[in-house]
Amino acid sequence: MKSVAQLPLVLGLTTLAAASVSAQNVKWQIDAGHSTASIFLAQSGDPDPGLNIAVAMAAGTMNLDSADPSKLSLQLNIIPADQDQMLLNPNGTLRAGTYAALSRYTVMSFQTKSGVRDQSGKLQLTGDVTVNYIEREAPSDWNVGYSGPTVINPVSKSATRKVTFTFDKSASDIAYGQKVGWMEITGLGRIPLEDSPALRDWLWSSVWPMLVEDRSCYMPNYSVSMREYHGTVCTGHLVETKPPKEVPYSSVSGLDYSGPRFETPQKINEVRILLDLKMREPR
Repeated sequence: MKSVAQLPLVLGLTTLAAASVSAQNVKWQIDAGHSTASIFLAQSGDPDPGLNIAVAMAAGTMNLDSADPSKLSLQLNIIPADQDQMLLNPNGTLRAGTYAALSRYTVMSFQTKSGVRDQSGKLQLTGDVTVNYIEREAPSDWNVGYSGPTVINPVSKSATRKVTFTFDKSASDIAYGQKVGWMEITGLGRIPLEDSPALRDWLWSSVWPMLVEDRSCYMPNYSVSMREYHGTVCTGHLVETKPPKEVPYSSVSGLDYSGPRFETPQKINEVRILLDLKMREPR
């Protein structure tokens, strides 16, 4: 009878233990509609951020162990703006066998392999980033035998490199984010280009649409007069690329002025990815 009386207690402890384990390891969703990855082409060691060629969408998930907030695992996908319906699943993973509605574009995927805090307390997540460049240019040569548009088979090229993202987020900040169920985290990663110069060409050649958050479009009422028709009206918040610094114009006469000139890195040998991620705990 003693063992029978203890049975409910044992079952209760087992249930609590299982709930504790599941609560410690929670998968957070990155809000793709409000998370960005700014891509820069820069010179290694230069304090200037470089050329901001794109602001892309960021999506994916973050596994966070509440028992040890420094143990953070990030699964991240970076895609061109306005292409999420074609390229992303609802959970932020990449769709298989689908392509963006762009002639040339780049997609990046990052998966954490290790996470530590440096001496200053910053969180460092190291893993592999895979860069996929997809191109499907239509043939430009026309002849009398033209019979309409042709199906273009996409050409894909890829490269995988090791990268470390550094996040200025303390353990107490992460613990507070767990408490309120919401967190914003920013981080910077660098990819050297010495052994992979093609990455620079892929990123530079890609089409990067402008990123607009909270876009809302509607068709105005033209029932009175179609003369006022000008298409769909859209509103939203435009996330612009950072403009380069303009070189001061120093000519006295002004006769040789040919327009504004901007500073560019003397040697582009590094890709910098600046992340701004908004995440929520699943309800």
